[in-house]
Amino acid sequence: MNIGIIGTGLMGSAIAHRLIERGFKVFLYNRTKGRSDALVKKGAIRMGYPSDLGRKCNFVIISVTDGKAVKEMLFGDNGLVNSNNKRLIVVDTSTILPDDSIYCASLMKKKGYAILQAPIMGGPDATMKGDVITIVSGNKKIIDKSRRILTSYSKKLFNLGNKDGAANFIKLGLNLNIALIAISLAESIVFVKKSKIDPAKFLEILNSTYFKTGLSEIKGPKMIKNNFEPKFFLKNMLKDVQLLNESAKHNGTSLSFASLAEQYFRIASNRGYSELDYTAILKLLGEFNNLDCYR
Repeated sequence: MNIGIIGTGLMGSAIAHRLIERGFKVFLYNRTKGRSDALVKKGAIRMGYPSDLGRKCNFVIISVTDGKAVKEMLFGDNGLVNSNNKRLIVVDTSTILPDDSIYCASLMKKKGYAILQAPIMGGPDATMKGDVITIVSGNKKIIDKSRRILTSYSKKLFNLGNKDGAANFIKLGLNLNIALIAISLAESIVFVKKSKIDPAKFLEILNSTYFKTGLSEIKGPKMIKNNFEPKFFLKNMLKDVQLLNESAKHNGTSLSFASLAEQYFRIASNRGYSELDYTAILKLLGEFNNLDCYR
């Protein structure tokens, strides 16, 4: 089966690697061609435009940064709708504004195309192991047709039914949870460090209790060693919290901690940490507290 991938950043590349290893023939499009070189060496075929993917594949996965990029890949001059392949199923894994997903789904249906929202919980390393969770919303028949592909890189699917945008609301809520845990963990590390106690001991104790999280177990040791190699960019966490706050305004939700988290991540981005892992929020808090070890 031919599978198209649009967007070969951290997550798109991980999906492509996994699908190649599972025996699928993968075709790629990325606006920056060099980012897909490693995948081409593994056997993927690079295409000139999204519309080329749509002609070659009946199943295309989109993994791009924002709603504007999704709309361009779908409806631009060389977008997927110009492939004229009405058997095409599009799966958008991008974390975007739910209203953008609803708009894209409505317009795709009007043009006779099938689309699902399928954001992923888990990082690139987990994706390459097939160890992530995918949250899906859209037409049940289309979800069933897509199950073989989605389960090739996902250990579990959560089907939210036919309400377009539902998966995006859940994804933003989950990412807010991660953002707040990261801030909380970073503040605890700063507090312990300022108290002249080894934060490694703090982590050892925390991770021995049921208050531990995957973040404290996996990211925590890297954080205290000032290792912020990006698995999920801080700039993308800022983007996602901004999207959540925008959605909250639309539906009349008051979220004071979400607003505060957006401010923290914006300051960190402005201080030059945008290309680091989102846990580099610790570096910002280290600055606030004159901790040279975390600058």
